[in-house]
Amino acid sequence: MPCETAGDDLRAFVEYDDETYNPLFIDERTVEEFGGAEAVEEFADQLHYNYKLDFTEQEMYADLYEPLSSLDAFAVYLEDETIVRYVDDGRGIYVSIQGETYAGEVIDVLTDVLEEQ
Repeated sequence: MPCETAGDDLRAFVEYDDETYNPLFIDERTVEEFGGAEAVEEFADQLHYNYKLDFTEQEMYADLYEPLSSLDAFAVYLEDETIVRYVDDGRGIYVSIQGETYAGEVIDVLTDVLEEQ
């Protein structure tokens, strides 16, 4: 469902945890921009090295943001891309969408889908 919601703007949809990641969808434009699948994989390895902290440092994040609310997702806004990392019960979803997308929309869809599972 998240892939259908984003349509042609979806660049990447990846599930991950603290040990590994699984790219479920990588847009062909993204592969071309990186210069091939091998370059995408190298970049993904670098991202996962840092994003696994979403799990290994959950207690630190919870302590840091506790006065505000619970922490469910991280959002990054780039010039022409929105990236959301949604973390739930030991699993994470990385979504990259081309253009200016409000992260809350992505988080709402992911929340709905994951709650149905």
